[in-house]
Amino acid sequence: MVSAADGLERVACPLCGGRDDVPVHSKDGFTIVRCRGCGLVYVNPRLPVADLERLYGEQLISPAAYYVRTEAQDERSFAKRVALIERWRQPGRLLDLGCGPGAFSAAARARGWATLGLDINAASVARCRARGLDVIGGAFPHPALQGRTFDVVAMNDFLEHLADPLGALRLVRTLLAPDGVVFVSTPDVGSLMAKLTGARWLHLKPNEHLVYFDRSTIRRALEMSGYRLVHAQSIGRIRNLGVALEKGAAYGRLPMRIARAMVPRPLADGVSLPLNPGDEMAVVAVAERSA
Repeated sequence: MVSAADGLERVACPLCGGRDDVPVHSKDGFTIVRCRGCGLVYVNPRLPVADLERLYGEQLISPAAYYVRTEAQDERSFAKRVALIERWRQPGRLLDLGCGPGAFSAAARARGWATLGLDINAASVARCRARGLDVIGGAFPHPALQGRTFDVVAMNDFLEHLADPLGALRLVRTLLAPDGVVFVSTPDVGSLMAKLTGARWLHLKPNEHLVYFDRSTIRRALEMSGYRLVHAQSIGRIRNLGVALEKGAAYGRLPMRIARAMVPRPLADGVSLPLNPGDEMAVVAVAERSA
């Protein structure tokens, strides 16, 4: 975990632009606030974008090795998400923003989609290319996307990492084909799990998760960006037991140590189970024709 250091920048609310906020959590030297105007939860002050890009490049946040370890389970989880998207759009061209090592792209490709991924993490980009996936290395927006259109733009665990999520959503809209859809999965700060665990909530990672949406603020962000929300639900994923135990340590190290002693890592990594504590949400939105 990267903790706060000198050089943090104070920012306005990424949703409404207000500067009236109240602290709600403190973690790893960062302050997480809630906007009094619109209710958005975000990190303030936060790491500058240049520092974040360096940390991604050095594998200090969102390391590719972790996602490679969970690749098989993620592909099974993401196949269900692609099936959800297909309720609104049949296989066509799909842009996978923040694609990581390519599990979502691989799951979509297996169902007939033509995929293009984009990720800032060089190790993740290399993994995608090793798997034969089309991928662009770099941050969003990227000049290689200019003039291209997609039937679906997917953002799994992506928006919360952005300094300007509203700007990103507006730019994504320009990349959508007529009747295209946007799929977003992101932590739900309004969930019961988030409220019960407070600053120990495992999605509270203020060194990389800059913005925390709930059902109300994600709807507002989409509407402000020219979309109409058509579906929202809590969403889980398949985890191997080893990863689940490691993540559970955020809520109590002693029980997790006992569980780890009883279930050795090689055995735990070989056991998979579906988990949905209700603290992640998936939303589907369509671009408004009149926007």
